[in-house]
Parts: sequence; structure tokens; C-alpha cells
Amino acid sequence: MKLFLVISDSHGDTVSLRKIVNQYPSIQSIIHLGDYYRDAIRLKKLYPDKEYYMVPGNCDFSVSGVPNEMILEIEGLKVLITHGNRYGVKDGLGRLRSRAQREKLDVALFGHTHIPLVEKKDGLLLVNPGSAGYPRGGPSTYALLEIGNGIAEARIMEVL
Repeated sequence: MKLFLVISDSHGDTVSLRKIVNQYPSIQSIIHLGDYYRDAIRLKKLYPDKEYYMVPGNCDFSVSGVPNEMILEIEGLKVLITHGNRYGVKDGLGRLRSRAQREKLDVALFGHTHIPLVEKKDGLLLVNPGSAGYPRGGPSTYALLEIGNGIAEARIMEVL
């Protein structure tokens, strides 16, 4: 079983990021879904013993040579990591779901909307951790993602 901190849209709020990571010293894997990619780089310097998966978002202008998304195989499940802007997630999740079906994905992690979401439908787990640094209409949030025994589960947590 593997546990991940999933963070998105930190927008320079490294204080919140440090609070999140310090709450879970035993979690070894962090996923940052973009906006601000450089915040993930700072975390990597502060916590070099952790494993990081990072993609840039639409506000990461100076990032080059880095893939906009990645598909990971974790404990036998296929997991898409993307910011979400390329799928128009602010207008709906149809394009993201279509990609997931084509690629036979089990989990799709995305940000961009700053609104947290955990939804499981037709074998696909969609997770948007919300925004760790610039929430819209609610508190700052992140997600805990647990993958093991062929099952993926996620919960949205508030930054305390």
C-alpha cells in the first residue's frame, strides 16, 4: 500500500505546503499538480528524502523541458497526473474522462479549478485536491491518496 500527499495550485504559499508535509512525516511521496511548479522544487529542497512527481500548470511560464503530464503505474494501477487546463476542466470533466477511457486509467489527478473533488465513476477515480494556497469558495485543501491491493481511495483534507 502506498500513500501520497496530492497538492495543487499552491501559488507561492510555501507556508501551507510545509504545514501539510510536516503533518505527515511518514508519507514518502508527494504529487504536485502545478501552479506553482517552483513551490514543488522548494519542497524538494526542504524535504529531499521524499519522492516527488510534479507537472507544471498554466501559470508556470518559466518551466521548460518538463512534461505537462505523466502516467504512473502504482501498485498495478494507472494514474494520470496533470494540471487539467489542457482538458478544459473548468468547463467539465468530459475530455479528461475520455482520455482516461482511451488509456484505461484507474485514477486521474488534476487541479486548475481550485475546487476539491473526489469522484468515483465507472472504475475511474477523479481527484482534484483543490488549492493549497489560493482556494476559491472554501478553505485551502489538499488530498491524501492511498493505493493498494488494486484499489485507489482519496480524501480531501483542509490545511490546518
